Amino acid sequence: MTVHGPHTGRARLAGRFIWHYLEMVIAMILGMLLLGLVWSAVLPGDTRFDVSTLIMAADMTVGMAVWMRVRRHGWAAIGEMSLAMFAPFLVLLVPYWFGALPGHLVMSIGHTLMFVLMAVAMLWRREEYLHRHHRLRVPWTWVRRAAVVLAVLLIPASVSAVNTIGKFGDQYRARADAVSARPVARTHDPAKPTVAFLVGGKGTNAADLLGPYEVLAGTGRVNTYVVSAGPRLVPLTGGLDIVPDLTFDELTRLMSERGDRLDAVVIPALQPPDPAESASISAWLRQQSAAGALTVSVCVGARTLAASGLLDGRPATSHWLRLSGLRKDFPNVRWTRGTRYVDDGNVITAAGVLSGIEGGLRIIERLLDPETARAAAQRVHWRHYVPGTPARIPESVLEPSDVVVALNASYQTGPSTIGVQLTEGVGELELASAFVSYTEYSMVGRTVAVGDGPIHSRHGLTFVPRSTVAAAGLDRLLVPGLDAARRHPAATGGPRPEYLHVNPEFAFDPVLRDLARTYDVQTARFAAKTLEYPVLDVKLTGSAWPWSATLVPVLLALLGGAAAVATSLVFRRIRARRLGPPVMTEPATLG
Repeated sequence: MTVHGPHTGRARLAGRFIWHYLEMVIAMILGMLLLGLVWSAVLPGDTRFDVSTLIMAADMTVGMAVWMRVRRHGWAAIGEMSLAMFAPFLVLLVPYWFGALPGHLVMSIGHTLMFVLMAVAMLWRREEYLHRHHRLRVPWTWVRRAAVVLAVLLIPASVSAVNTIGKFGDQYRARADAVSARPVARTHDPAKPTVAFLVGGKGTNAADLLGPYEVLAGTGRVNTYVVSAGPRLVPLTGGLDIVPDLTFDELTRLMSERGDRLDAVVIPALQPPDPAESASISAWLRQQSAAGALTVSVCVGARTLAASGLLDGRPATSHWLRLSGLRKDFPNVRWTRGTRYVDDGNVITAAGVLSGIEGGLRIIERLLDPETARAAAQRVHWRHYVPGTPARIPESVLEPSDVVVALNASYQTGPSTIGVQLTEGVGELELASAFVSYTEYSMVGRTVAVGDGPIHSRHGLTFVPRSTVAAAGLDRLLVPGLDAARRHPAATGGPRPEYLHVNPEFAFDPVLRDLARTYDVQTARFAAKTLEYPVLDVKLTGSAWPWSATLVPVLLALLGGAAAVATSLVFRRIRARRLGPPVMTEPATLG
């Protein structure tokens, strides 16, 4: 016989108590994650910090309370635990409202107090958490049903995960081969303003960079340079590589030799750089700002600008889909929405993607004059320019119809491997429209730059293709550029070339029409929404919805259900064979 001493009993009770605490923490985290998904779909993307903090605390409290009820705890214990979780954040927001406590301390102190008070509440009512009748008992039928549901969802979920991870991973994947190319030699004119466009080694959004670049370079009255922290080939969205004009050190040397200074820096959305490059970028931005340069972010380039500290205490904007995360990460910035840009003296922040065109026009207004800005807008066929003031834009939020992008990322059945042929003299916006629209903003496929060697864009940028047309294995071959459509450059092998730009118009209009026609209208509308580009005057025709991509997960779920049923029948037959035929017994008789 085994004898359990008092120390053994106490250890078991302590283990039960600790495990119960861990269960509450897990339930709290699940509540925050699951309810957070719901709120993100119905609430504005830039919810105020105090409101989002209270929502987060409520989500954690609800998750914990539901689990305590499943565990059959009393309402008094549930109420005490809810108060222990919610009260710290409510109390700490009072000094936050008076400006005495920054947002990041509200979060860190609030979570610390919450965990401590949860333990205190459990110790206060410890019998409630040690009693055996609170053990969880799950009926076996629930387990079987859950297994069937998981089997039904397993195949569509696996296909979705593989496709989505692959498409997102390919957007800024660095090229595998070692290619070197030299940028175009430029003549610097000290009499002109000088604007530097920042790119990051891990990747840069093509539209954020090339939109304002063409607007400014097209005036012929600005020195424009694409600059990076180090000499390298930089990936842009969707398999397009650019050769930066100068490094930070080379630009500094050039400015010194010409007795000139930098007038503005444009910061597009960068893929998160490594720590060394990030520190170098932040230090460089602070240095340029201190020297008098105007710093201008485009879209999520506001994250890079905020990380440098140059936005602290200032109003700013960014892409509507990213404002919530920016608000949490940089609570000292006064984030706003519904406007093309925010001009705050020596700092300008533009909203999402194509709002960078407005940011570029504002730079022209500031460094040159409004008439030059008006002419620049007309040159690129931008119809939404409002001189001297930022235009209002819709305060977009995620809507149920936006699930279209998840369907495209997971199950798109249309042509998905898209080659984009690089041609000499192509417009920068024309190039950007082909690479970002089919990838990051609609997720219908993967693009790759194809051609026979480095090319130079209309205003002197150098791009390097990743493959030839014949070797890329393409479903479609798109050729951007009005000049290319007029010349019809020869393509060797591959699909028939499709010329995107055949009429003088804004570069994204024919691309959105092609998305609607080739895939579906809702995908084109979602792309326009994330580009922050109004399309009320752009006629989109095609299927209303990606019906084939919607049907695929249904068929995969049915396949998973059939596999679950078949597996269950097999196991039942095996079990029946092991048990053998039932034993027949004769009825007892009286003799």
